[in-house]
Amino acid sequence: MKNSLVNIEKRQQDLLELLQQTEQMSTFALAESLGVSISTIRRDLNLLEEKNEIIRNYGFCSYNYQNKTDFDQSGPERIKQAIAREASRYISDYDTLFINSSSTALKTLDFIRSNHLTVVTNNVKVNYSIHRDNCSYILTGGEMRFPKEALVGDIALNTISSINADVCVIGCSGVDVAHGVTTKILNESTINEMMISKTIKCKILVADHRKIGLTSKFKIADLSVFDYLITDQFCSEKVLEGIRNTGVKIIQVS
Repeated sequence: MKNSLVNIEKRQQDLLELLQQTEQMSTFALAESLGVSISTIRRDLNLLEEKNEIIRNYGFCSYNYQNKTDFDQSGPERIKQAIAREASRYISDYDTLFINSSSTALKTLDFIRSNHLTVVTNNVKVNYSIHRDNCSYILTGGEMRFPKEALVGDIALNTISSINADVCVIGCSGVDVAHGVTTKILNESTINEMMISKTIKCKILVADHRKIGLTSKFKIADLSVFDYLITDQFCSEKVLEGIRNTGVKIIQVS
């Protein structure tokens, strides 16, 4: 079974490398190049499409370069929704909740069934999320950073520092055992760090497989400060084992 999984992963990696070398290829050309059946290559393409690593169109497919450069905007939608749905299970009635600028973290609000929440966020896109009549929504204020529409700076930090939250849901750009949890933007790293330090009950990290094992520019926190890492089934098991050793409970959604 292990050898079979290794062979599948190698074939899919070879497939991705082929697509990076050409503008686009048909299903039949890929099957012929890799020496496998059409049904096998279609299974591979279905999985890679779900991971958002390829783009399929009219019998041809191409490599999705944006999937590796713009994590927040180009992520696999179904995976991000599944992660957000799982995160929503850890939020209870009357909780105060921190949500950072991550699109995956913000999606948590679409699945929450708890009542009388106070949601505090620096993510202006909360305006487009599902709102519950019996919940309160607080924007931190501050300087708006585009294109994410995230609020940063001293005003945002002062707002967060005056609140003790029960739960935080934090997204990021990279998760690595040695370098911890990281993000691309310095101002956002300080906001995230403050949210984590002011959370008293449950700290949740949300990150899909593309971010696991990666390191970005600015550190938010050590992995060990989080209670849960919620990710998907496509992560490297070797990397996840190292993360488990930090004491974080890992939840993988399917």
